[in-house]
Amino acid sequence: MKKLVFTLISLTALTGCDVATDMAGEAIKGEIRTQYLAQCEGIAENSGIAAERVGAACDCSADEFAEDLEADGQLQVDQARIEEVLKICVQDSGEAAPAEG
Repeated sequence: MKKLVFTLISLTALTGCDVATDMAGEAIKGEIRTQYLAQCEGIAENSGIAAERVGAACDCSADEFAEDLEADGQLQVDQARIEEVLKICVQDSGEAAPAEG
């Protein structure tokens, strides 16, 4: 993790270099997505989504959040919002949504 932070700082320090800035942005997005997917998997499993669908549902929801961020520059990521987006992703995939309890 320290290597990643050092690399990101080094890359962003090169403010005159668009390539470095783009690389840093992509690295940050990748790390954020990785952390989100880990959190999402726990929420999805606890929400009753079938184990074999968790990965696809979380990938779908990560894409939805990325689109939201690009659209308006704001990001609301909390358990209730993740559950809501997961339900939409599961319904869109054709699988029955988990029962609310």
